[in-house]
Amino acid sequence: MDCLVRRLAPVIFAGVLVACSEDPVGVDAGVSVESAGSSDAMVFEPVYFASSTSMGEVPAEEPEYSFAEMPAVGVSSSSSSVNPMPNNGVPYIRILVDDASVLSRTDSLEKPAYIGCTIEVAGNGIYADVPMSAAKIKQRGNSTRLWYDKKPYRIKFQEKTEMLGLAANKDWVLLANFRDPTNLMNALAFDIAREMGSFNFVNANRFVEVEINGDYKGLYQLTEQVEQAESRVNVAADGVLLSLDQDDGPELSPDANDNFWSATYKLPVAVKYPKTLAEGSLEQIRSDFKRLEDAIATADYDAVQALLDVRTFMDFLILQEITRNVELEAPRSMYLHKASAEGKYVFGPVWDFDGGFGYSWNEETKEYFGSQSWILGSTNPSGSPFNCTADKKNDWGMCATGASGGRGGFGGFGANAWDGSGASGFFTNLFSNAQFLAEYKARWAELAPKISALVSERLNVYLAENAVAMANDAERWPWPESRNNTGKNSAAAARDLEAWMQKRISDYSAVVNGY
Repeated sequence: MDCLVRRLAPVIFAGVLVACSEDPVGVDAGVSVESAGSSDAMVFEPVYFASSTSMGEVPAEEPEYSFAEMPAVGVSSSSSSVNPMPNNGVPYIRILVDDASVLSRTDSLEKPAYIGCTIEVAGNGIYADVPMSAAKIKQRGNSTRLWYDKKPYRIKFQEKTEMLGLAANKDWVLLANFRDPTNLMNALAFDIAREMGSFNFVNANRFVEVEINGDYKGLYQLTEQVEQAESRVNVAADGVLLSLDQDDGPELSPDANDNFWSATYKLPVAVKYPKTLAEGSLEQIRSDFKRLEDAIATADYDAVQALLDVRTFMDFLILQEITRNVELEAPRSMYLHKASAEGKYVFGPVWDFDGGFGYSWNEETKEYFGSQSWILGSTNPSGSPFNCTADKKNDWGMCATGASGGRGGFGGFGANAWDGSGASGFFTNLFSNAQFLAEYKARWAELAPKISALVSERLNVYLAENAVAMANDAERWPWPESRNNTGKNSAAAARDLEAWMQKRISDYSAVVNGY
């Protein structure tokens, strides 16, 4: 194994330490990884950490678990004072578990199980440290968990804990971003959403390095779990948090008791809050959601505005389009919520963009930044052959000829074939309303220059802050040769991302004006 590049800060090392047990208890646009921070970088033979190769069994059902006991003082394997963590410009997380294979499984479709752990955080001079605290950890995600060796994780503290400058909470997520050649696509999408200024909550971005049982796991993105909480999705006891998600819906999660097919557009809906549903409440939620669906289906803008925060809906669609997030079609990970029973539906939080950005869906090459086709179509989205209610669709999921929604079925194909995705009419029918369309065009004109500036600025900052950690991650997880002929070179890929995004932002202005 070639040595990893380490940046050693001229201060006492600090890191993020996690010990786990199953027992009760801006760099300039042209800067490369090699040149970023070269004045203080050192190359040395590190203590590189061996991989855990044993494979344990994941139980079919999640067992009752307990938090780990605090390890004894002076145990070198879990004490930052004895075994200090590297400072590579980002916080560092160390995890110790009795059986690391539980956190490495690739072949299990069973629900991941928590194992108890303790977590100690040191912010490497960037954020405040967190004393060693009882917690637990498990794998998270769907395809990202099953397809790739670099796993995403969810951690849960026994007590609410502030993490890296973020409001105290028990639940946190470590995104692996393995398939992302830049490591930055989710972070950039979150930053764009934050710049839009309309969403009630947008996930934070905190990049950290992680090791588990001495095995260096690479660069991760720590962020909040999407859930109800005062500092997250702040909804009252009579409010709701919904996810439009094929994986969590009735077809792929038929045994769940918290999902349903929506009445008008047959969208897969999962209720994320309330966590416990009283008898009859699921049907009440479905009936209430139908009110919004029906208002959209009739393009009754007054009715829609009474039920929906339209600004968040517009910003949500703009973000899906400029990132080319094809998950809108399924849909997957599309959230909306109501703060109270009498409140309006509000779109967000936005989540999960690694299927966007022109991904080829070729798992051999993992190529991004290719296609520039439009998710909502290059002409008015209401003309989509998929824009009709569920009762007017055929077996292929397309509208029968003459159904509401413009072209209708196969009759719309040929010289003027639809070039968008199969996104539900729930997302497209309002474009048939002149007032909505005019406001959408005005909103895009307002946002376009802000987003263009933000993309370049944030990518430069992230490359500067994470250059050494990105190099370490690329060393740990060798990647297929890309068109840059460099494997996973985040600096080169970020330049491709920037060029792809700037072209898309520019081109979308002409598309929107032509709606």
